[in-house]
Amino acid sequence: MQMRGRRGLALGIALAAATAPTAAPILAQEALATVSCLVPDSVGGGLGRIARRVGSDIGITAIHVESGARVSFNGDRAFPMASVSKIPMALEYLRRVDAGEIDPSERIVVPITDFRPGNSPLASWSGGRAVHITIDSLFGLMIGASDNTATDAILGRSGGPAAADRRVRELGVRGVRVDRSEARTFADLSGLPDTIPESELYRYRYFRLRDALARRHRDSARVSYGSDPRDTATPDGMADLLLEVQRGAGLSPGSHGRLLEVMTASRSGRRRLKGLLPGSVEVAHKTGTMAGAVNDVGIVTLPEGRGHLIVAAFVNTLHRTTWRRERTIAEMTRLLYDHFAGRPATGVAARDAMCGSSRSRE
Repeated sequence: MQMRGRRGLALGIALAAATAPTAAPILAQEALATVSCLVPDSVGGGLGRIARRVGSDIGITAIHVESGARVSFNGDRAFPMASVSKIPMALEYLRRVDAGEIDPSERIVVPITDFRPGNSPLASWSGGRAVHITIDSLFGLMIGASDNTATDAILGRSGGPAAADRRVRELGVRGVRVDRSEARTFADLSGLPDTIPESELYRYRYFRLRDALARRHRDSARVSYGSDPRDTATPDGMADLLLEVQRGAGLSPGSHGRLLEVMTASRSGRRRLKGLLPGSVEVAHKTGTMAGAVNDVGIVTLPEGRGHLIVAAFVNTLHRTTWRRERTIAEMTRLLYDHFAGRPATGVAARDAMCGSSRSRE
């Protein structure tokens, strides 16, 4: 179903039964058929009204895990991921941990020539010296603190962007692509030429190279970041990837638990997905911020056994304040939370409660 607001915003809303490997055969057969129904006007209209705060520059998809109910707004539109790309990178890293290719307890040296620009608590804490640290600690910094130095260190041991991108495809997810390291992304963001090798893009050298560029050139590159097809995701695709994460993503119980642990412990983006939710609600999430991109994606545990709500929210505009972009994500998330927190959690009862008992309803 397509709904268009006064500004021509497209709201695609679909409710579908999800397949569950552990479900009884009759439920699996029922899940093969799409169960379409109308989302209450309070949800569809509410999302449209909130979205006007940032125009058409927002996309959000929510999936109620246990029932398979799905709501999307601009769900098929590609948005810059920024640091949300660290989720698919994490999945490939953990796959290699499970395969015995990486020992997370190994202690390594991260030299200053591997420090990255942008957010990097590791580089900030280093005092300008090499850091001795375990690989697992780097992983924790990558997801929990969105540390760019830690990210490229993990990425370098996990086969690079191509391996992370391939892992997304192996999980059967479409609409998410991983193309660049943090070093290369920041070079493109500033308009540095591709001919500069990554070995020259470490933190201190990068700033000198960037500052030597004309301001107009740098501003143009920053604008171009918002329309670059590389390292983008559709809200639908990222929600599907998070659904795989919730189901285990082919990981061992230990690796799966570690990923959810660091995502839940993250303190970034307090005004985004978590901004208007009750403080007691558990949210395993990953933020992303770069140029006009303000994103947050995660898994919300609903109260009273109501299940889990996946939310993938992306905003991409240079013409709104960060506060306005974050507030839009928070209000949309709260609207979705209020709707799904009041519904049964599992099976046919949940689907019928959301769609009505008539299977022929469209």
